[in-house]
Amino acid sequence: MIRIACLVALVACGAKPKPLPSAPPVSSRVPSAHEAILSLLPDGVQIVVEIDLVRLRKNGVVGEVVTKALAQLGADARLPGLPVAVQGSPLAQSDAIVLAAYGVGTPQAATITLLETKSEVTGGTRLSPELVALGPDEWIGQLQARAAIAAEHPFAASAEFLRLRDHAMPAGATGAVLRITARLPFDARIALARQTGLETAPAQLSLWADVADDLAIVIDADSADPGDRKSKEAARRLAAVVHAALALAANEPTIREIGVGTSLVDARLVAQGGWIRAIIAIGPRHLARAIERARAMLGAS
Repeated sequence: MIRIACLVALVACGAKPKPLPSAPPVSSRVPSAHEAILSLLPDGVQIVVEIDLVRLRKNGVVGEVVTKALAQLGADARLPGLPVAVQGSPLAQSDAIVLAAYGVGTPQAATITLLETKSEVTGGTRLSPELVALGPDEWIGQLQARAAIAAEHPFAASAEFLRLRDHAMPAGATGAVLRITARLPFDARIALARQTGLETAPAQLSLWADVADDLAIVIDADSADPGDRKSKEAARRLAAVVHAALALAANEPTIREIGVGTSLVDARLVAQGGWIRAIIAIGPRHLARAIERARAMLGAS
């Protein structure tokens, strides 16, 4: 069910964000859990969504609800946007899921799904004892080739991609349960704008989220035109787009039922040159109430 998917996404967030400096040089980075998966993605990826299911399950506040939600996903859910082969028990038994989109807004659009799991996945291609891939055959072939090379000579994802991925991560954060990294060319931005009804889409996006006893999401969006990086008008337009996107999310039925829509609408927006940062924070009491509502919804479904 779509509401179960929303519950998993909603609880995928946390730790209080601090003012964020520029991302540290990739050479000084400490690789995060499941990061090796990213190195296998073929060049040209435009949107990458990462969910650390292990980190979610182990959290003392949301772990019980997430585990129940994933169990129900394994029992009867069908989620829009995920390949049919991903539906069912493999998600419930996976440690992480990575979705990568290519050619957004073009006839060549394709999505690759990578599951970190030792379970068998119908229609999946096993790249290693811990990793299964799903997607079009031509893309699976590229993944197999890269996985074979990585097995002999491990390599990392591109430094440019990792810098963008880290852009929204607060200093001192120890990890994340949810990350979204996007680099969108003109055609992809136009397509996403049409699909969402927004004026435009950012050229770059970095989203970080983690959960402790509270909930927070940090979203960094880059202005569309690099030449307008210092333009106050460009920043104003982008801030309006980010606010409109959050308002659309807040109006989703599941988000309203859980009672966190106001937190999205009231997100603090900060301009940093050509970037707009949105900070969404939900305190422990508010999060506890949202989890109770989520638990009731899961019971009802």
